[in-house]
Amino acid sequence: MDARAVMRVTKVIGLLAAAGATLMLAACATGPVIRTRMALGANLASAHTFAYVAHPGTDHGPYKSLTTQLLEQDVTGEMESRGYTLVSANAHPDLLVDFRVSVHSRVEGGYPVGPYWGAWGGPWGWGGWGDDDGPWGWGGGWGWGWGGGFYNGIYTVTKSSLTVSVIDRADRAVVWSGTATSTLSHSMMSHPGHAIERSVQEIFAHYPVPPR
Repeated sequence: MDARAVMRVTKVIGLLAAAGATLMLAACATGPVIRTRMALGANLASAHTFAYVAHPGTDHGPYKSLTTQLLEQDVTGEMESRGYTLVSANAHPDLLVDFRVSVHSRVEGGYPVGPYWGAWGGPWGWGGWGDDDGPWGWGGGWGWGWGGGFYNGIYTVTKSSLTVSVIDRADRAVVWSGTATSTLSHSMMSHPGHAIERSVQEIFAHYPVPPR
């Protein structure tokens, strides 16, 4: 391969790397997508006390996970700022709060560059919860080589959803729920507490009772 061809390949690789970096920065800059639902006739302003369900969806064993502890801390601050009082579950609270986290992935990519310029790509993936919540996984391999073929940028996009559900204890029915969906990033993995705090804040920004 002559020097001109080598320069073309190097330029293409540089442009692809820059584009990938731009996409990663854009993903980190955007906040979670929030969706909420509310039961007909629900009057959350009339409630005064709340507690947490005995076994929230973020617990996967006979103990309180780190994720649950972080969520309870952040949600308690949001609820108390709205005039609710945290009480024991045995004290017959007006409301109960539950949490659920789901993770799902999809494969994307496949961008042609040109024949005989080699193959260059990298599959990446995240998954799981972390700490005592389950295994986190981060893996990836990058490589490129000469020969016939096309660039094949196959990668995995993993999204995590956090749902906070508020339940009418007397009726045993969900009266409001908010879900934050985000694309998992290296920053979120490195600082899960900050990611949880931000998601809770974004969810409660849509809560029908404003802070006092």
